[in-house]
Amino acid sequence: MMGTDKMAWRFWRRNMNPSLGFLVCGLEHSGTTMVSELFREHPKADSGFECGVLLCKTPSEFLTFEPFCKHMYVGWGIDHDDLSYACSARSFQDFYQRLFERSKSIKEKSPSIIFDKTPRYITHLSEVQQRLNRPVIAVIKDPRSLALSDYKRSKRPLEEIDSWYEEWKNPKMAYMRSAYEGYHHAWNTKNCHVVRLEDLCFNAKATVEDMFEFVGLEFKNEYLNLRNKRFGNTSGSSINVGSCMAFMDGLPERIQDQICSDFSEFDRWFYPF
Repeated sequence: MMGTDKMAWRFWRRNMNPSLGFLVCGLEHSGTTMVSELFREHPKADSGFECGVLLCKTPSEFLTFEPFCKHMYVGWGIDHDDLSYACSARSFQDFYQRLFERSKSIKEKSPSIIFDKTPRYITHLSEVQQRLNRPVIAVIKDPRSLALSDYKRSKRPLEEIDSWYEEWKNPKMAYMRSAYEGYHHAWNTKNCHVVRLEDLCFNAKATVEDMFEFVGLEFKNEYLNLRNKRFGNTSGSSINVGSCMAFMDGLPERIQDQICSDFSEFDRWFYPF
């Protein structure tokens, strides 16, 4: 970065000085990208796709922390030199400051508040907040919806769904146990706010308004219309009620019942449809 570009970066950093405002996490495919896009509708808030640095003990460890470190190049609009610069920071706070300084994606919007949306933080949430204590939005959705998301990604035909479920069940249950500890931390910590995808769908305005208030952002109804989507993971231009009900048609009833039985230890995870 040379000449006028370097001067522009310094001017932007000096005048905007964006800070890490909060974290967004939750099991993969639980709605974290939707929540991220809703926050990005605010003119002063922005984020890259996801980060993951707070899964490491120090910023320097993140430079080789795959696959998360490799996702940063496209997700934040940086190159390897930029990431090396951020990872050489002595603290996580300085890591984010350096990341925001170099991120082309963030520069385009000139936000004053940045957030880090990394689903995997939910499995180590207590440690993550010890490394950098910021407000946390933890997104959750019904295990039956999670199962449908994973089944679709497997691309297995319907006639193989029983065998797919048996292969999927135990590894998923072990992973969900680690995540469930994170959700319990969130439910019992004042600096965390758990958001249900089902509440986003069925009671969108109140749920999103509470979410914005929790992180200190002003809410406007217009933010419910996703006009500035950056990422393709969220379909449509608004919150879709069907996203939390699709399992009713997408999974045979016997599989739905089996999930309710096998995953019953995660009682607070289920939504009372």
